[in-house]
Amino acid sequence: MRRSRLAWGGLGALVVVAVAADLSLGYVQSRALSGQLSSTKQLVSRDASLGLSSRDAVQLQERLRAIDVSSWWDPAFLAQGQSQALGEVRAEAGHLFRLALERDRAAAHSTLEAYLHYVASNSAWLSDPPNGQQLTSQIDSASTPGALLALEAQLDLKMQQARSAVNSAQAKAAASVTLAQAPGGLLQQASELVAIASADNLSSLGVPGEAAALKAALASGGSGGSQSAALTTGLTELRAEIGLNDQVASLNHSVMEVVDQAAAEQTPGSSGYLSQYQAEQPVFTAAQTATQLVAVQTTLNSLQAAAQHSLSADSCGHSSLPGKSIYISLSLQEMVFYDNGCAVNATPVTTGRPLLRTPTGTFHIFDKQSPYVFISPWPPGSPFWYPTSPVNWVMEFDQGGYYIHDAPWEPTDQYGPGSENEIPAASHGCVQTPGSVMAWAYSWTPMGTPVVITN
Repeated sequence: MRRSRLAWGGLGALVVVAVAADLSLGYVQSRALSGQLSSTKQLVSRDASLGLSSRDAVQLQERLRAIDVSSWWDPAFLAQGQSQALGEVRAEAGHLFRLALERDRAAAHSTLEAYLHYVASNSAWLSDPPNGQQLTSQIDSASTPGALLALEAQLDLKMQQARSAVNSAQAKAAASVTLAQAPGGLLQQASELVAIASADNLSSLGVPGEAAALKAALASGGSGGSQSAALTTGLTELRAEIGLNDQVASLNHSVMEVVDQAAAEQTPGSSGYLSQYQAEQPVFTAAQTATQLVAVQTTLNSLQAAAQHSLSADSCGHSSLPGKSIYISLSLQEMVFYDNGCAVNATPVTTGRPLLRTPTGTFHIFDKQSPYVFISPWPPGSPFWYPTSPVNWVMEFDQGGYYIHDAPWEPTDQYGPGSENEIPAASHGCVQTPGSVMAWAYSWTPMGTPVVITN
């Protein structure tokens, strides 16, 4: 009996020692986990300060709050699970940061391309052309989303300044040329500008009456000096009105791209943005005066800012397929590229025309070629025939020759809703994509990437 009590006593001592050792180990592990948690929180905060979207940062912070490292008595296997959870959050933070970099770099390059294209198209009116190579290098070397967003904001400002400079230079040139012209030249300009205003549903202001007065003065043998001066003023004002209409038309297309992307990604408020945009279209069509055009411009600017904010705040967390995937909305004529639920790029597209609509369903990229030549399977004389058409990049997603491809023949500003019904621009079932986006998409998209097409 004495031996038995000694044996039990020895066993109890061992248990006490083991528990003490485990508690001591748990204390050490808890302190290590607390350090890991603190460093991970700092990592997330740093990424947020460098441009990680607030939505992504909040999700990561919520995951961190769910990890309890305060229990110093946790056994080793629980501590290992908590350490693994912290590691997963750090890995996800790195992944989201890289996706944000990729998305914002692509957006900055797109903005730069639009800016350089505008400058090249209006080089005659600009005295200080930008250094495109330097700007490209700045985008390529930017290491944070915040830096890329700042560069994009600078490019937006440069675009506004360039537009202002072009408008100012054109107005000065027009005024000087008009004043120097003979009455016959003024009347010719009046005829041309009134025709443009009529085609754009704009007010012709007082130009028709001023032109008629000049004609009457000349017919009666007068010099028409005072009438020429009045017509010159009227032509300058009408030219400015036509220029403002062109600016609003360009803005309208830009807003369409942002609103459609938000609708395709189903960001918060996107349905409202789409409704507002659609409601503004008849208002823009009916606008005839500068005052009415400025009101439309103000509305569109506000709508663009709201939709863009929605996209920036809700770039991840979408219910897309795992890994890389491409989603296409036929009703919106919009294509969005996702990587594990994060939108990394988007573009308006042009899909199949009536009678040759693009198929819906889930497909996969199974062939990629660069360059490629399309040859019409329909004979000449068929309403579907088209001339031999070389392109730069194609990605086939369905049997029968259904491709995502660039379309050098289609102007960039024609992509988007309604383009699928425009003949001959609409495709024969393929998904036509702006060249700048297609160049990126071709290298980004691996074989087997899912392509989800919905109405």
